[in-house]
Amino acid sequence: MMQPTPSPHSFPLSLWPSSRFGGFLTTIGLSVAAAYGTVKVAQLWRDLQRAHEAVLEKSRRQEEELVSLRQFLKEKDTEVEQRKAAVLSHAKEVDGLRKRIVDLERERDVARQQHQTFTDQAKNLGSRNQRLEGELQRLRAEHMQTTQLLDVRSAELKGAQAFLTKDDRLSGADVIKLVEELNGEIMQTAASMAEELTITEKVQGNGTEEVDREAEPEYIADAHSRTEEIIGPRMTSLLKTSDHHEDPILVQIALQAAMAAYCHWIASSWAFESPEDEHMLSEVYARVREIEEQAVSGRWRQLTRVHLQRMLVHEPDLVSDMIDACAKIFISAGLKEGSSTIYQRISDRFGTAMSRLMTKAQQLNKEIGEGITSCDLEALYIAPDVAFNAMMMEDALGSPDGKASELGHEKILCTTDLGLVRAEKISGKVGEWREAVLLKPKVMLYSGIAGSNGKVE
Repeated sequence: MMQPTPSPHSFPLSLWPSSRFGGFLTTIGLSVAAAYGTVKVAQLWRDLQRAHEAVLEKSRRQEEELVSLRQFLKEKDTEVEQRKAAVLSHAKEVDGLRKRIVDLERERDVARQQHQTFTDQAKNLGSRNQRLEGELQRLRAEHMQTTQLLDVRSAELKGAQAFLTKDDRLSGADVIKLVEELNGEIMQTAASMAEELTITEKVQGNGTEEVDREAEPEYIADAHSRTEEIIGPRMTSLLKTSDHHEDPILVQIALQAAMAAYCHWIASSWAFESPEDEHMLSEVYARVREIEEQAVSGRWRQLTRVHLQRMLVHEPDLVSDMIDACAKIFISAGLKEGSSTIYQRISDRFGTAMSRLMTKAQQLNKEIGEGITSCDLEALYIAPDVAFNAMMMEDALGSPDGKASELGHEKILCTTDLGLVRAEKISGKVGEWREAVLLKPKVMLYSGIAGSNGKVE
């Protein structure tokens, strides 16, 4: 058996003192031992407290660490859950992508098949396109030829339609109204002019002495000559020999005759050019009228009038010529003023009225020349010294019907109002027309003037 280990504070029995001293020593030893034990216990207590505190501190730290670890674990668990959710989502996405890949591969295969099909079709279409391109070129060439032919035929048809149309812009009644309005304007202007420019009483020569023509100023002789050309020699003679200071009716008649003659020329003119050109165009038209049908000749006239008048570089000065003719009439009637003075007076006072007259005459020219093709309408003017014909003309002073037959052998002095005649080519005939006077021109007779004015010699 093992021997017990001796205590460090134990002494051998042989060393302990005996009796009282020994008891004292024992007491002291016990006291010391007790004190020492107390100190030791205190020390142990403190050590124990420190150890306990250390344990508590360690426990607190471990608790804190445990809480931290729990929090960390919780966060990790949350993160793990999130990652699980993400992984699950990614897994679903991957599944979806896999399905999409499968679908795309399927579509790719279909597309490849379609591509192959389309490639084959494209090859076939390429061959067909080449054939069609050749066919297209051929058709284009044919189309161009057809278009050119169509243009030619259309132009021919347009020309034929233009020549065959019989549509008129105005009726005969409308044109009659235009002529009557023109006549009314002529009469009003002539009457106002005759009243405005008064002529003094003429001085009679001694006995039967006649005025020496060679003594007349040149402008007067020129006026007489020009007046005879316009209104005729007999009417000019009446103007020269009659007195007009009391009643200017002869001057008015002469002015009307001059204006009517001039307006007739304007209404009938082709292009307001020289008489030679007008005569040539009239001759050509007469040949066309004689041979061609009415629709063709009427359309020819219409087109010729339109294009000839468009070719005019300048508008003709028609008013000046008319004023000059009126001035010559006043000089022939005995107005004692210079030619330029008379011209200026007429121009200042009646220039607007003259311009209005010319406009109406030009309008009549346009309507009967360009607006009527189904027939020929012409302004009717009777030249001086033509025998009176009651079927074609009318006495301006209104002779009784019973006396009209007696006037058949009398020659007219002049025409004061224009008339209107209609002529239409008889189809299928050469040089044959149906003619009708739609409006009789009014003419002046010497017998009528003598009956209304006793001073006429």
